[in-house]
Amino acid sequence: MLSTSRRGRRITTSSPSQLNISPEFMTVDSARRLFFLWFFGGSGGGGIAIGQFPKMYEKFQDLQSLKGQGPTVGGERIGLSPLCGYPEDLCVGDVQKILSNKMSVEKMVEKGPKDSFWAERGYLRYESFVAANKNCNPLALRAIFDAMTTSGYTVSPIVAQEALDTFRNDLGAFKNSLLFSKLQGYASIVFLLFLLSIAGGTCLSSLQAGWFPDWPGDNLLTIPEYWI
Repeated sequence: MLSTSRRGRRITTSSPSQLNISPEFMTVDSARRLFFLWFFGGSGGGGIAIGQFPKMYEKFQDLQSLKGQGPTVGGERIGLSPLCGYPEDLCVGDVQKILSNKMSVEKMVEKGPKDSFWAERGYLRYESFVAANKNCNPLALRAIFDAMTTSGYTVSPIVAQEALDTFRNDLGAFKNSLLFSKLQGYASIVFLLFLLSIAGGTCLSSLQAGWFPDWPGDNLLTIPEYWI
């Protein structure tokens, strides 16, 4: 159990509610400073991070909606890994039809819509890529663009050109690049959740150590009885 009831003293605890810090090495004052540091420092970044989740979900829904849409050559399937998260496998012919387009990335950017800061700076946007490949399968277009970038919307023209040149000669490279891009995206989400858990856990632990250090951690309703 925590021992102390005076501000500025050293705290000892065996409370099961402690998360990421060890209050026995802190005073009440230092715990409060730590709380404000993590709360205000992490809330901005956390708000931005949490705001990305609806966008991720919307992107996932958009991808799923492409199943069975648009023209398709049909025939042999390319054999995408299920980890790519696509609603259905791609046809080899659909992918090759897009990759056979000899238009340079520079020309795609030039002819495409200038609808963003990056497009104005010469970066390839997904909308420009689609506009340069009319009457092609939408899911195959999405897959090829995803294989070139982890952002899903913008890619450097140099990176895009190198990727397209490689994919034309090696469909295996396309599949591997797409899978790697998706795994990078999954890893970034896991890492983001990990960082948020650290920030949240540290805030909760320092909150307890700074304002109700004697609380045994068994009933949230009793916190006011231990508030200092």
